[in-house]
Amino acid sequence: MIFKLIILLLPYVKGDDINTCNSVIDYLELPICKSNNIKPIGIKNARKFAELLFDSSKIYMTKEQSECILNYDDFMSNNIKQCINDITINNNTIPSKVSRGLAKNNDNEWVSACAPDMPCIKFNELVKNGSFYELMEDCNAHNLITYLKHNFEFIKSSLYGVEYCQKLYPEKCMFAETCGNVDYIYACPVSKYLIASNFMLLYILDPNIASKMPSCRIIF
Repeated sequence: MIFKLIILLLPYVKGDDINTCNSVIDYLELPICKSNNIKPIGIKNARKFAELLFDSSKIYMTKEQSECILNYDDFMSNNIKQCINDITINNNTIPSKVSRGLAKNNDNEWVSACAPDMPCIKFNELVKNGSFYELMEDCNAHNLITYLKHNFEFIKSSLYGVEYCQKLYPEKCMFAETCGNVDYIYACPVSKYLIASNFMLLYILDPNIASKMPSCRIIF
């Protein structure tokens, strides 16, 4: 395995809806939203981020492989689709809530999208226990399994996302990040580690899905 360190410059998106922390980071750290005009990152930026994280913007499933993943069985496929719905800007979500990393639970309450029993925490478990890789194998995407398992950025961001984010405050699923001398609290889905790992998973599944992730984030 070749370990590589990709230093990513803080993504810059033109417009009045963001505010950046001027620091060099090693993960996909979205800027703070400045207004309510919150937009998805878009396909152009998604490809740019993929180039930085994957060294290529062409690392993704075929249409047939992606459709197989999303329509394979009731449990895994529905869970993945529900998680995608919660962390992307779409017709079923509120951009300001997605940018906060929030989604509604079964009690119709706004909670972190990776709080206990939420679809994304279950999706993360499917990745962790190997079930997602088995699903990829069944959908003939075995070449991408090897790629993910050997991608240092994916391994590290996934590990940090779980160990430093989801395990520290599992009930709230929050994470503190330091920008300059200021600490900011974010829901884990928009923490820099989980943004990176989620982006890579969604991009491999379908770049158009990843392009719907928020272009900025809101402090919790």
